Amino acid sequence: MQNFLFDFDGTLANSGPTVTMAAQEAFKACNLRIPTDQEILDHMGLTIEKFFPQLAPTASAQTMQKVYQEFRHFADGTARLRTQLFPGVKDTLAHLFTEHKQLFIVSSNLSVNILNHLHRFGITDEFVQVIGSDMVANPKPAPDAVNQVVNNYQLDPHETIVIGDARYDLQMGQAAGVKTGGATWGAFNVQSLRAEHPDYLLKQPKELLKI
Repeated sequence: MQNFLFDFDGTLANSGPTVTMAAQEAFKACNLRIPTDQEILDHMGLTIEKFFPQLAPTASAQTMQKVYQEFRHFADGTARLRTQLFPGVKDTLAHLFTEHKQLFIVSSNLSVNILNHLHRFGITDEFVQVIGSDMVANPKPAPDAVNQVVNNYQLDPHETIVIGDARYDLQMGQAAGVKTGGATWGAFNVQSLRAEHPDYLLKQPKELLKI
């Protein structure tokens, strides 16, 4: 593989605890039923605009807008410092970069949030581009983000792989006609990754150096 398109949350960074806490605080602040950890983690990979309404199906659109605001308030505050790279990720990215692989991020998070994290981790230069959900018409599992990268940089789909911890990442890559790799080190539900039949099922980040 020459081109690596990474999901961010749950793949490069262990942000599950931050997302869970922020979501629960947001639902609580809006007097809604507080979702369980499992309910939140099972939907990670989707934008909050897509999966929060599923957790509060009777809430009004106005209430949900407040939930989104509260979530970002909690997640973008001091809680963001809880988000750290998974072990082995930084070294793996450095190796891929020195081997002249092209690295991208395709995420359901907002691009500015991802860039802030990359700067904090000191890995901004490793990535050619970050594509957040705010940069596409249809976020994952739609293939828009991957198609945008492949078309803009004229990538060979056979040498391009999407790496993600959620089934939505694999569905996005498959819909775009590129290779897929399940990142089990950050996956909440490994069986759901297997069910998508990815080209690779990876136990550790360093395994990316061999594909």
